[in-house]
Amino acid sequence: MGATAAMAEVALSIRTLLGLVFLTAAYGKLRHWAVFQGVVANYRLLPEVLVLPVAYALPPVEAALGAALLLGLGFPLPEIGAIALLLLFAFAMGLNIVRGRRHIDCGCFQSALQQTLSWTLVLRNLVLVSLLAVLPLSGGTPSDLFAIVNGLLVGGVLFIILQALNILQSIVPAWRHAKHSGGVMS
Repeated sequence: MGATAAMAEVALSIRTLLGLVFLTAAYGKLRHWAVFQGVVANYRLLPEVLVLPVAYALPPVEAALGAALLLGLGFPLPEIGAIALLLLFAFAMGLNIVRGRRHIDCGCFQSALQQTLSWTLVLRNLVLVSLLAVLPLSGGTPSDLFAIVNGLLVGGVLFIILQALNILQSIVPAWRHAKHSGGVMS
């Protein structure tokens, strides 16, 4: 396999990973829309009049970006949109952390558990941005069926690993709290 074909397979893996991230985030926000509206308000970055429109608009935008990334449509617009959203989310999280507001939910909806703000989440978004930034060097979509299947599978496995890390990040604070308060986690 040539370098161009290998880069195309890597790009497909990255698009699959990020497409799944955006689709599941959109699904989580839609599924828990009332909670998500509160999350948007909790960031305290928007005038109150914009909280509801942003809470309504963000899940469909994320779903559209996720689908376009997953299907490889419209290159490079979905990649640029995903980079912009990830940077915006990283900025919003970082600003609230600096303000001392670590206790609020990130609103990522990447696990069933609440994720409070942390520099780890900001770093995660920046890593995802750096992965997306590689895509213009990709050389397109793999042409051989094995490379396509492999790229999709690698992206899916990376997504599962990311989800597992998100869940671990969500439950570690609960373990620490139980340990320090003398409670027992069951």
